[in-house]
Amino acid sequence: MTSSDDGADGDGVRHAAESLRAAREALPPLAEQLDGTVRQRVEETSGAVEQAARGLPASAAEVRRKLLGTAHDIGLMGTRMAAAREDAFAEVAHVLTGHADELENLLRSSDDGGEVPVFSIPPLPTPPPSLTTTAHEAAAVQRQLPDVAAQRRAINQVVAQFPPKLQELARKLLFGRSSHAVERHGHHLTPAQMIARVQWLLDPAREDNWHLNSDGSVLSQRWNGQPHGVGTAAGHYTSPAAVAKPLIALLGAAGRTRNELDAYLDRKGKGKTRLRIFLRPADTGIGPGDVYAVRAPGTDTGPGEGMWLDARNSAIDGHGDAPAVREHDVLATAKRPGSLVIMIRRPKQPWRLVTSYFLDDPENELRYWEL
Repeated sequence: MTSSDDGADGDGVRHAAESLRAAREALPPLAEQLDGTVRQRVEETSGAVEQAARGLPASAAEVRRKLLGTAHDIGLMGTRMAAAREDAFAEVAHVLTGHADELENLLRSSDDGGEVPVFSIPPLPTPPPSLTTTAHEAAAVQRQLPDVAAQRRAINQVVAQFPPKLQELARKLLFGRSSHAVERHGHHLTPAQMIARVQWLLDPAREDNWHLNSDGSVLSQRWNGQPHGVGTAAGHYTSPAAVAKPLIALLGAAGRTRNELDAYLDRKGKGKTRLRIFLRPADTGIGPGDVYAVRAPGTDTGPGEGMWLDARNSAIDGHGDAPAVREHDVLATAKRPGSLVIMIRRPKQPWRLVTSYFLDDPENELRYWEL
């Protein structure tokens, strides 16, 4: 028999658990607000220093250089503050969720009349170390990028992972002139190349121009004059089998022939000539160890991401080191992980592969089709 006091106690425990979860849900908007305040202060302070530098005469070039370096350092401080905030909020979220789970377990055991369970909150893993590099280190990485022969070997290793009846189609897709799936995201790439890509806009495929200038600035330029396109994270598949898995899944759904693939993509596209297809790990079999990634810490908010990108641009302009990145277990920590395959079609031509890479789309912001 349960007394009214017992029911009231149960309601109190339930309310406490709900309050903890509500506090957890309030963290993301609070993070946006805090990082927004930090970014505003950083921009005001660094902007004043930059304005002072621009007002100096040409004869004061060394003083101007030092002032611009100071403004850059202020920007880096902002990125470090955002990273520290992200780490602290992750720990708070972990503890709040753990205590809410504990209270709900207590409530269930009370309702069932069972013994009170022993519950402990496991510690949150320590964040991986932050990694910073110089432009000269990126230039050393550039000199070791895979050449055309190495890229061809890597593609052939991937093709060999396909079922025999799919290998010819896989070879045509991966060696197609529009494809850089292996060249930019393949198993032959290294962590240093991923770091240089995110921090210094170095294209691991060697397609986009990259040059370290004598003044410490960097030229990164695509065919259209824009810098190499990469945000605050980058990664690659770690084995030929991992590279092949998303494409095998796509071809398995579409059919074994070029005609079947084209018909499948035509149905998906409904007249479009560019398709993004998102494949979840359950679709592809991508698992632990199949993906290596680096990510800029503190970029889980809009202002945090903006500060990091501003600091990277300042580093590219030659004012100092790049903002930090960390190794990132995207498969374990992502909210919406998956492989994104991009295909294009020109008039009177078959569909061609552009790229295939692993990502996290936590807010479901990208537009794509699923299998």
